[in-house]
Amino acid sequence: MDSEKLADLLFPEVSESIEDVKKKYPDRPAGQLVTRFAPSPTGFLHLGGIFSALVSWLLAKQQKGVFFLRIEDTDQQRKTEHGVSLIINGLKQFGLEAGEGWVSATEER
Repeated sequence: MDSEKLADLLFPEVSESIEDVKKKYPDRPAGQLVTRFAPSPTGFLHLGGIFSALVSWLLAKQQKGVFFLRIEDTDQQRKTEHGVSLIINGLKQFGLEAGEGWVSATEER
């Protein structure tokens, strides 16, 4: 079985092509540092989350890298209606904006 057929069997809900993904996530220079912050959208950011995001953001900025905001929506029971907006707006209040990943409540870059 070829890998495309296997992927279709394992992930039937995925409709993006490889080209779509490559446009969404362009190639980076070799060795470019990428840091990430991956909160669950369960409400307001707390101090620990802001601290963690700040460390990742500063490290990426210092190394001319990319700060990636990845929303981990694996905790569906505690997920709140506006959780993504609360996270993005909370980070923006501290001047922390993602270069990739979730850049607004409706747009992933």
